[in-house]
Amino acid sequence: MKLIHSKYGYETPEWTAADARLEKWLKQKKIDEKRRSDNERRIFVQKNNKKEGGAM
Repeated sequence: MKLIHSKYGYETPEWTAADARLEKWLKQKKIDEKRRSDNERRIFVQKNNKKEGGAM
């Protein structure tokens, strides 16, 4: 059995690849959540400006 030294210690190549995929997925999820919250904030501000009659 071949072990590779990763940032989590010594692991098999399969576990190292799984860790890399998981980290990539978590990074993309964080980016998507930020994008979604930015869009929700923009929509909220636009709705409030319409209610107040002001232009943005």
